[in-house]
Amino acid sequence: MASAESSKPACPVCDQTDQVKTMQAAYNSGVARCAPPDMPTRNVSMMKPITICGVFVGICLFLIITLIGGMETGFPQIAQLILVVFTLIFIVTALAVSYWAFQRVVRGDNETVELYPAWDKATAQWKSLYYCSRDDIVFDPKTNTQVSNNQLASLRASATQTIKKELQAAAQH
Repeated sequence: MASAESSKPACPVCDQTDQVKTMQAAYNSGVARCAPPDMPTRNVSMMKPITICGVFVGICLFLIITLIGGMETGFPQIAQLILVVFTLIFIVTALAVSYWAFQRVVRGDNETVELYPAWDKATAQWKSLYYCSRDDIVFDPKTNTQVSNNQLASLRASATQTIKKELQAAAQH
C-alpha cells in the first residue's frame, strides 16, 4: 500500500515531496494566498421597504384604534371613512411591496445558483494545485509549472468576476 508521502507530486523547483501540501492544508496552516475560491452569493436586502411599509400600517392601525375610542366623541364620519380607506391602501401596498421584495430575493438566489458551475470548476482546479512550503510556491502537478499570485487571485475570484460581468451586461441592456 502506497503512503500519502509517495502520492504527493514533486515540487518543480526543489524536486522534493517532503514539504508539498495540498492547497487546503496550506490554507489551514495560514498561507492566505492559498485560500479557496469564493462561493458566489447575492445580498439582496428587503428590510428597508418592509420596515417602511410596516411603519405606515402601524400608524394607520394606531389611528384606527384611536378612532374606535373617538367614535363616542363624535369623530366625523367622512374622516373615519378616509382613515379606513388609507389604512386598506397601506395594507395592500405593504403586501405588494413584501411580494416584490421576496421576488427580488428569489431572483438573487436563482442568479447565484446559475453561478455554481463556474464556482465548482474553479474549486476543482484549486483542489488540483499543490503548495511547496520550502520554496513558497503554488504549482500545478499536471503541467509541472508554477502558478503565479495573479493566477491564484483570478482563480479565487472567478465566480465573483462572472457576477460582475453579468451585472455590467444587464446594465447595458
